[in-house]
Amino acid sequence: MITLDLDLSYLCANYNIAASSLSLYKNKSITQIMQTEAEQGNQKAAQFLLEILSEPDELAKLFQLFNPKNRFLILINMNEEDLMKVMEYLQTDEFILGLSILNQKAIVDLMMFLKPESLATVVLEKMDCDKFLKEIPEKYLDEFLESDKLDRDLIMKAMEDVDEEQLQKMMENWTGQSNYEESDSIMEKLSSLSDDDFMRAVHNFEPKGKRQLISNIIKEKPELFEEFSAEAMVHPFTTMKKEDILKSLKVLEPEEFLPMINELPQEIMALVATQINPRIFSQVLVRDFASVIAQCGINLG
Repeated sequence: MITLDLDLSYLCANYNIAASSLSLYKNKSITQIMQTEAEQGNQKAAQFLLEILSEPDELAKLFQLFNPKNRFLILINMNEEDLMKVMEYLQTDEFILGLSILNQKAIVDLMMFLKPESLATVVLEKMDCDKFLKEIPEKYLDEFLESDKLDRDLIMKAMEDVDEEQLQKMMENWTGQSNYEESDSIMEKLSSLSDDDFMRAVHNFEPKGKRQLISNIIKEKPELFEEFSAEAMVHPFTTMKKEDILKSLKVLEPEEFLPMINELPQEIMALVATQINPRIFSQVLVRDFASVIAQCGINLG
């Protein structure tokens, strides 16, 4: 059984039950109370289940679902699968409020479970691509350049707008020679290389050159930003305040939070779900969770 802090005075006021009778019903469930009252001729009590089914707000008032403690007591008794069903009814602000109970590191860790397109949306809402590229370590730049979504023609085109100084440094790093060459000459040499040698040359850009190159690639094909790993995309958030991270998440649609929430321990998941609108929660309970309502003392039959 789930023991809630119920408003029994609501039963008395709305179902013609004498307050003096409550002591007689001390050890009975709400369903048993209503059945007893109905058998004694209380027509209002006889309509109780019908009203609960047709007006879920009545359940919200009786179970005092406006009290987050009662919502939590119900939710903590659900399994993870059922909790995730409830999560489908939360709004963005409610998810953010629920996540605010976690510390900064835990939120950043959870962000890694967002879908790539969702995580990219969060990052680019907080900063532009060039700022992002400046904030991540070089290893993430190299990982991006290894993506199989980047073809050689695209890289060559992006390289055309890389500073000549950066092209020169790349050639020096790759060949070990410091001879000056015109950009056109460098591009011609690069175009004649095998694919493996071409990529070796690309990885010999200085970090500044890699950032310019990647920026040009993403300007040409913005969707390729999603080729950064989740670890790379959350890196700038590791030094942000929790409040700023939560603000960044406001750009997400409610369903986009679900991959994050699915990774939470059951108790924390229940705490997040507690943020659900009480009226919506009562509707969900009546429609989908008759067995849970029964645990609270009302058998919907």
